[in-house]
Order: sequence, then C-alpha cells, then structure tokens
Amino acid sequence: MGQIKKKVRNLKISTRITLSIIFGTLIPLVIVGAFTAMFFSSFSTYLNVSTVNTNSYSLINEFQWDQVLTNIGDELISNESKDEKLSEIEKTVKPLEKRGTLIYIESSKGEFYSSADKDEIFKKANAIVKLDKTKNTNCFSEKGMVILTHAKTKNESYLILVTNEKYEVEDVLKETSLENLTANVFGRGGFIIILIATIFIISAVVLSLITSSTIRNPIRKLEEGANEISKGNFDYLIDYDSTNEIGITVDAFNDMTQIMKASMKYQNEIEESKKEIIAGVAHDLRTPLTSVKGYVEGLMDGIADTPEKQERYLQTIYNSTMTMEKLLDELLTVSKLDTGSINLDLHQISITDFLDDCANNMRIAIESRGFEFVYNNKCSPEATVLLDSDQFQRVIRNIFQNSIRYTSKDVVGRIELAAQEYNKTVIISIADNGIGMSVENITKMFDRFFRADQARTKVSEGSGLGLYVCKQLVELHGGKIWATGKEGEGLTVFISLNKEISAEQN
Repeated sequence: MGQIKKKVRNLKISTRITLSIIFGTLIPLVIVGAFTAMFFSSFSTYLNVSTVNTNSYSLINEFQWDQVLTNIGDELISNESKDEKLSEIEKTVKPLEKRGTLIYIESSKGEFYSSADKDEIFKKANAIVKLDKTKNTNCFSEKGMVILTHAKTKNESYLILVTNEKYEVEDVLKETSLENLTANVFGRGGFIIILIATIFIISAVVLSLITSSTIRNPIRKLEEGANEISKGNFDYLIDYDSTNEIGITVDAFNDMTQIMKASMKYQNEIEESKKEIIAGVAHDLRTPLTSVKGYVEGLMDGIADTPEKQERYLQTIYNSTMTMEKLLDELLTVSKLDTGSINLDLHQISITDFLDDCANNMRIAIESRGFEFVYNNKCSPEATVLLDSDQFQRVIRNIFQNSIRYTSKDVVGRIELAAQEYNKTVIISIADNGIGMSVENITKMFDRFFRADQARTKVSEGSGLGLYVCKQLVELHGGKIWATGKEGEGLTVFISLNKEISAEQN
C-alpha cells in the first residue's frame, strides 16, 4: 500500500492532468452506463419497455418489441433444455397472442414454436410486407406489423417471425400523436437525462477537486517554506517526498536553504574572524609600540646617560620594531592566503636536498641557543616533491621557532628533524621536548591567532599566526599537517607531502 501511495505521489503534473481528463471523461461514462443498465433492468416495468401493452405504434412501443425479441433470442441461445426454453418462451408470447399477435420460431432442425399454422403465419406476414427469410425485417405500417429476426449459436440457428395484422400506426403529423411522442420521450426519459447529467457533473467536479488538491497541497508547502526563509529560519525544511516536478522543486528549495544557511554561517565566521584579527593585531602591536615609545622617551629625557644604557635602549627598540615587522609580515601573508593571491613557484625538488639545506640553516641557530639538534632523514635521494622552496622553508622555520619558543625550563632543549619515505608520500616530522600541549589545544593549534597563552601578555612568544600560516601553505602544496603530544612531554608536528613519480617509476 505504501509503495502505491509513493508511486501516486511521484506522478508528474502533466501525467496528473492527463489522467484527470481521461478519468474525468471515462468514469462518468462508466457510472452512467452502469446506472442506465441497472435502471432499465430494475425499472423496465415502470417504463413499460419489457412487455408490449398496446397494438398502437409509438416510440415506446417499438422499444417494447425490441426488448421482447431480445428476450426470446436470449432464451433460444441459452444452455437450457428444449422444454425449459419452450416453457419460458410461452410465458413471454401468451400475452402477445391474446392481442392477436402470431409468433413462429424455427430452428435449423425444423419448427420450434408456432402460434398457428406456419403457412398461415407467413401468408399474413407477406400480405403486410414481402419477406426474405435470410434478412431481418422490422415493419410497422397501416397494413400491420411484421418483425423477422435471427438468433444463432455455434451449433444452432433460429428464425423468429412476429406479425399482427390488427396493428395500428397513428399519423405522426397529427398534434395528438406529437404530444403522445413528446410525453413518452420527455415525460419518462427526462428524469433519466437529468439524472445522467447530474452524475456526470458530480463525477467531473470530484475528480477535478482530487487532482487540484494533489497540486495545491505541495505548492502551499512551498509557500510556507518561502515565508519561513524570508523570516530567516534557515533550519526549515519542506516535508514533501516525491520525484515529480514539484518534488524536484522542493528538493532544490531545501538544498538552496541549506546552501544559504551554510553561506550565512560562513559570512558570520568571516565577520568574527575579522573582529578577531583586528582585536588581535591591536593587542599584539600595543606591547612593542609601548616598549618603543617608553625607550624613545627615555633617550629623549636623557635617562640613558651612559653609552651602555643607550646601546641597551636602542637594542630594545630594534627588537620591538622587528617584532612588529614580523607580525605585519605574517598579517600580510594571512591576507594573501585568505584572498588566494599567493601563487606558488613550484619545482620538482629532491626532498633530501631540501631537508639537508633546512638542517644546515637551522642547526647553527638552534645549537647557538644551547639546544641539541638531531637530523634523521630516511628518504632516498631520488624521492622528489613539488615545492616552492622559499615558502616551504618558511613552514619549517616557523615550526622550529615554535619549538624553541616553548621549551621547558631547566631542561636542555632538543629538536629532531626527521623524514620517512613511503610509496606515494613523504612524512616530515619535527619533534621537541618542550612544554607540550593539552589534547584540547592540539586540535586548535593551527587556528588563526591561537596561543596556549590566551591572555596574550607575551607578544614575544608568538602572534598566534605562525602555525596558521604553516597549515595554509602546506595545504596549498597539496599536503597535510597535524600534531601529537602531551602537556609537559613535548610536541611533534607532522607534514605529509605527495611524492612526484616519474614515468619510469610509474
């Protein structure tokens, strides 16, 4: 039952309209036909069409004779025995014989029934109209009435002859005859005509209402959905499951709603991000600017009255200026990444050569700070990747600086740069033994402006943009970046890059 409802619900609108027209025509006709058959069968006595009750011609009388001959023919071709057929036919013809009607029935085997002598019946019939036994005859004239018809089965054929020389045919031009005809046709038939027309109209109206409701209801749901969306309710979904034109429209409408919801969410995130950037930049620039201002005022006021103080003040001003420059540089990079205006200069590079250069460059800076540096590269010299070496060195450098910045106190810092080659990828890892990070913060460490120090009191410990820039640049290279570690046990950052496979290797 559920499958049938689903199929009906999925009917196309054009199909619904076509079916409505077809059923709007056929159903009333079927109803009218069935009602008419039932009416004539049940009320034939009321209409006087099942028996002949006059020897005077009228439209109703002709219907009566048609019905009588049909009943006799049906009885003859039935499966009943000969005696049973004769019994039923006698019941039909006896009232007619009392009105002077002669009836003769002949089968292929000979005479079956006769009201009088066969020759006498045919003589009287031929006196009214010339007969041909092979042809049906239906004659109502001033000389009398003659009807000759046939009934056939596969194995038997019958001839039925009815005649009455006392039959009267009124002059249809007479006013009384016309009135009689009108009364017979419209007096009794008018009721049937009005009833048939009423049934037809009611059927058409009901079918039209059913069809219109199947179209009107989903359109009303669409209207309700549009009103909800106009009010900003992007969680509203129209409940209508169908594959027809309206169902496709509803699905598209729901998809559009979800897209608008996602777009609004994205726009809100952008606005929040802008606010966060402005607040973060203002906060991070304030500390170095305050430092620069304070030391410049100290120089102007003559507080730095010795060469050593002056050198120390100038160095502090220089360091604060470099901090601001670095922050602005990272902000510019973030802006370019967000707008998609960074174009990578990609080249096929040996990952071993690239990491060797990075290790040599970073070793001096790391060891000068008293850190232990370990380099463990297990990639073959033939392993190559597509890299913008300048931008990717920035990624490695930012991660190293992050490891240096968050070293543990009273522990000799240790940083390990490692690489492992696989069938299709190269995994680079940078591990340290610093303060580590909680599991909750590890999932956020690549977010923009994220720092474990949420108070943001130490700008020198990072702006919170370095790892965000790393993530964006790695993904621009088609790679992935993630981290593992525990609080107090150090941190390991992993970078996955796709290997470039030569045609010979492929």
